[in-house]
Amino acid sequence: MLSSFPGRRTAIIATLGPVSETRSCLDRLVQAGVDVIRLSMSNGSREQHEASVRNVREIAANVGRPVLVLADLQARKNRLGALPDGRAEWAPGEVVVLSSKPTDVTSHRTWTTYPWLPDRLLPGAEVLIDDGAIVLTITDASATELHCVVVQGGSVTAGRGVSIPGATTVPPGLTDRDADDLLFARALGVDLVALSFACSAADYHEVHSLAPDQLVIGKVEHPDALASLPAMAEAFDGLMVARGDLAVEIPFENVPMAQKQIVAECVSKGKSSIVATQLLHSMRQSALPTRAEVSDIANAVLDGASALMVTGETGFGLHPVRVVEVLHRVIVRAERYQDETTGTPVRATETSPRYRQTNGAADV
Repeated sequence: MLSSFPGRRTAIIATLGPVSETRSCLDRLVQAGVDVIRLSMSNGSREQHEASVRNVREIAANVGRPVLVLADLQARKNRLGALPDGRAEWAPGEVVVLSSKPTDVTSHRTWTTYPWLPDRLLPGAEVLIDDGAIVLTITDASATELHCVVVQGGSVTAGRGVSIPGATTVPPGLTDRDADDLLFARALGVDLVALSFACSAADYHEVHSLAPDQLVIGKVEHPDALASLPAMAEAFDGLMVARGDLAVEIPFENVPMAQKQIVAECVSKGKSSIVATQLLHSMRQSALPTRAEVSDIANAVLDGASALMVTGETGFGLHPVRVVEVLHRVIVRAERYQDETTGTPVRATETSPRYRQTNGAADV
């Protein structure tokens, strides 16, 4: 199990960011119930990551219980290319041109990291940017360019995530940056590594070959991953339901069923499952959760999720410690209901030789 907090089976994973990477905030997060600290390898400097791991180890020793560290690799997410001064404003009705490879840029012309498959583009196909905050409709397409009209506009920055649902595939293999970040994370002694846009059992083997002592978590964010779900659950030490990107790669109304499928597959194979993204989205600003968020958390626990992960809520929200306190309260209540009514569900077990002590941490 990923949780080491007394009286709770379901683990809490908290992401570090500008508001939470200080020693004092980290200490309060752990005291509030955090079991795993997530380092985003897409953000922050290596010096910051080194300091965070050092602080986590010292705090864990002080509180007398394991606190694990998860390194989340950027991987093969499709992203926007450069923009003048790094940003632009796209208003509804304006035309935007996207190229399949680096090109001269203007405020309304850039490229995408990965090309699209022209034969998969349906009439009226959309381009979703920054998890759907910006929406473009494709009006003309070739293998090298997409001409689009802005439907939902706003401020756009270089490097934002791009999705063209149904028209992209995830290329195999680690990127050079991922391989370098993975070796760095291993040198830091992290306990777990998460691979974004994992799509096959082969992805596990590639990561494991470079980090044999770490648990490897595959992030399910693409239809290709759902298509190979049984094999991925068999290979990886655990899977993450990464709902942010998944909800722009498949219809958002399908995400709840995909979540249940992923969690159930992991439970059946004795592997860990992590539910992530917007668990307490409103608490980036508010000191209280919405009723829908409370139900979402409880239902993930009742379905058998091994861990729940917050990102922006603790990375840059106004109430990072309060977020963890709320998660703890809801999880404990859901687990008590479980025990009172249906009994404790099957959880990830130590069936793999990789589920062992790492860096002095307890079995996970």
